[in-house]
This record gives sequence, C-alpha cells and structure tokens, in this order.
Amino acid sequence: GKWVTYVSYPEQALWRSRVDGSDRLQLTYPPALASLPHWSPDATQIAYVDIQPGRPWKTFLISARGGAPQEMLAESDGEVDATWSPDGKKIAFGRTPDTAPERQIVSVFDLVTHQVSTVPGSKGLYSPRWSPDGRYLAALNLDSTKLLLFDFKIEKWSDWITEPEALGYPNWSPDGSYLYY
Repeated sequence: GKWVTYVSYPEQALWRSRVDGSDRLQLTYPPALASLPHWSPDATQIAYVDIQPGRPWKTFLISARGGAPQEMLAESDGEVDATWSPDGKKIAFGRTPDTAPERQIVSVFDLVTHQVSTVPGSKGLYSPRWSPDGRYLAALNLDSTKLLLFDFKIEKWSDWITEPEALGYPNWSPDGSYLYY
C-alpha cells in the first residue's frame, strides 16, 4: 500500500513511485511498450506485458528497484495478464488472441521449479486473477461475457457472472470478499 506502478501514455513506459508521487523511477524504456503491470505480493517485483509490433506479447518481470527486465518464458506463444499467487511463488497467465485456439488456456508458471502447468478446464479462458487467500482463480471467457471462478480445492470451474456486454479487468478486493470488474 505504499507504492504504485503505472504505465505512462503515450510512451507506454512502466514506472513505480510512492503513492504520494515521490521516489518516481522509470522501469522500462523503448522499444518496450509496457502494459498490465502487477506487483508481486512482497512488493519486490513487477510482472508486466511487453508489447512489440510484429511480435507476440510477452510477460516480463522486473525488480521494483529497476534493472534489466527478465522474460518470464522463452517461448513463441504470447503471454498476458500475469497474476501472482499470494505466496509469490507462482504466476498464472493467459494467452494472447493470436495464439492458436488449442493453446487459449490459463497456465501457471512455478517460479521455483520453472515448470508450466495448465489450469484444468481453462481452455477458452483468459485474464486470470488469483484470490488473496489463494483458493480461487477468476478468469474471463474469450468474448468477455462470462466471469468464471476456479476453486483449487475441488479443481472445478463455475460460472459466476454473465453479462450481455463485455466484462474486463477483474480485480479482487484486498480481503477477497469482492471481485471488481
């Protein structure tokens, strides 16, 4: 709650600062075009999407103190919407629209083992968001009309909300009681 991260426009540079605007630090520079930043639970790293024309969108991790960004996965598929597990040991992410339909899944990258796994039943979902207690993962369907909830205890998805218009940018309240969209 002491720091914020944001993307400046039109430059699309990633910044971090204290909530009062002090201690500003630019974290990314051209040709990187940053988007969708998310803090690690211990506030030491930021995961963000690097958008480069003609290339797949890729998730990068960077220290909140600055330095060289590290590509999360060296693969050809795009990665977007990184969300940290509450313990900071895993990152769930979706795929970009240009990814082959059979790869439109929600995956989990284990930062300790460097293994990638698929969330069961997540085909056709994106924009995952881990609940603060770690029990649930919320995600959107590809046309953004449904918000689904995965329960890690029972390993099952349930339809949570359906809207005729598009849903977007889901975010859990800090206590996990609400999911804003």
